[in-house]
Amino acid sequence: MSEYQAELKNLAEKLMEVMDENLGNPKGHIKKMFNGGDEEFFGKKVSHYPPCPHPGRVTSLGAHTDADGIILLFQEDEVRGLKILTDGKWTDVQPIPNAICINTGDQIEVLSNGRYKSVWHHVQVVPNGTRRSIASFDNPSYNATVEPTSQLVTPPKIHPRSTTAWRRDMTRIKPPIILSIAYNNKSSL
Repeated sequence: MSEYQAELKNLAEKLMEVMDENLGNPKGHIKKMFNGGDEEFFGKKVSHYPPCPHPGRVTSLGAHTDADGIILLFQEDEVRGLKILTDGKWTDVQPIPNAICINTGDQIEVLSNGRYKSVWHHVQVVPNGTRRSIASFDNPSYNATVEPTSQLVTPPKIHPRSTTAWRRDMTRIKPPIILSIAYNNKSSL
């Protein structure tokens, strides 16, 4: 698992470099912002959803965005359940064999001054089949100050604050996030 996580961390860093280029930032800018003097936080979550014979009676994980930076999701390719909000409609995300779904979370939306969006999504239980996924999260360190790059601030849409303050504020606005996974089919990567 440690080798898998190291490869995902490398992928997240490459994605940050591509985002830097797309945003007109110097190479390594987002990574530097994530570090905030410390190493950024990289975590993972393994989820298991058993079959549910009566999905209509179950309240699934509610719609949410992820407070994280970059989310990398591996999901088994047989069972659906993940939905994203696209143009005001919930759309099934078809699992793709041996693929990693990439999502930008709230922290990237802040750093990009809204040019990259945090995707609204939820997981729905299904009557047949077991759904499993492994989500990995690359987040700013707790000492990082998350703010838009100066050249993107005309006018600022989002104001700077520490990662700790951001997480505290988000728990007041949104319910606690139990599971953070998503697929962004409108990515500019």
